[in-house]
Amino acid sequence: MINEVTQEEMAKKIGVSRATLINYEKGYTSIPLDILEKIKQEYPDIDNTLDSKKIKKDYFINDGILDFKLIFKIIFKQRVSFVCKSMILFGLFGALSSLMLTNYYSAGISLFPADNNVSGVDQLQSLALTAGINIGQKDQNYNITDVAKSRRIAEKVISNKWSNIRDGNESLIDFWGLSKRGFLSKMFNSSVSESAILNSALNKYFSLLNVDEDRRTGLIQVSIEMESPSLAAEVANFIGSEIQSYIQTQNSAQAAKEKLFINDRLIVVKAELETLEDNLKNFKERNRGYEVSPDLFMKYSQKLREVEAKQQVYVTLQQQLELARINEVKQTPIINILDDAKPPVNKSKPNRILITILFLLAGFIISSSILLVKY
Repeated sequence: MINEVTQEEMAKKIGVSRATLINYEKGYTSIPLDILEKIKQEYPDIDNTLDSKKIKKDYFINDGILDFKLIFKIIFKQRVSFVCKSMILFGLFGALSSLMLTNYYSAGISLFPADNNVSGVDQLQSLALTAGINIGQKDQNYNITDVAKSRRIAEKVISNKWSNIRDGNESLIDFWGLSKRGFLSKMFNSSVSESAILNSALNKYFSLLNVDEDRRTGLIQVSIEMESPSLAAEVANFIGSEIQSYIQTQNSAQAAKEKLFINDRLIVVKAELETLEDNLKNFKERNRGYEVSPDLFMKYSQKLREVEAKQQVYVTLQQQLELARINEVKQTPIINILDDAKPPVNKSKPNRILITILFLLAGFIISSSILLVKY
């Protein structure tokens, strides 16, 4: 007997057996809601001898299953004002916090690989292969997305002086204030290395850069987010010009390398051709009656075929050398810029409405959790 209430009396008043009541007390069986209501009605002032924590758990968690109906009842019917006040407080905090965030504007360009006609070169390459040599194939396929995201272009963007920055003629390092010493640096009188400043600038730049490629059409979108609309457009157009310049330079260098290779090969083939022609001439002078001798005629035919094959290689190399000279000075673009960047009208981030909604949701979750813990 506890608090002058025996187990037999309590079990009889709430309509269960004494064994069932013992199971309730020891936590072996979950207490149904109707039994809890009867206990409260029969013994409103009783010192609860049951495991209170277990009752709370079993009240809205029954056999490991959440009773959402009861949870919503606790939240919306008993303490809805507390939940609303918490959501309003969190929402106001989120809205005020979002106002302190910096506005970013996104500007971008559209790139498309140029479809250069190299059918003439391909025909000459086929002739060279037929003649038994491989003069190499000019590969103009560049991974533009990798070039756009390269460190080479990133460092040029960071170190360039921009006219659309608020103070004018500043680099992005100065614009972002990365070269300024922080509070701790001033306190300990320490300086930040240039490499650390550059790495910080590169990390921020790559976090603001976005490069997307449509695998089906080949269209490439390069966009950059900056704190100023005009600066975003200027940086995006600069990236496009640097991509074109880099690929054009590499293409010209490849054309010059190809011309040098073909010219060296042409010298070797010419010498070989002259040697074969001299051998054929000497053979005919030494064997004037080779037409009537089967063995001599066969040797003559072999030497003649060697000369003709080498002549074909020589002619092909001459044609290829002329095309290489043309390609070296030809300024055919490898990529085309379809759309230049224009200063955007609307900001790209932050989305203040979304931030406020997320804070409202956080307020609802936290306040609801508090109510369930205290219930």
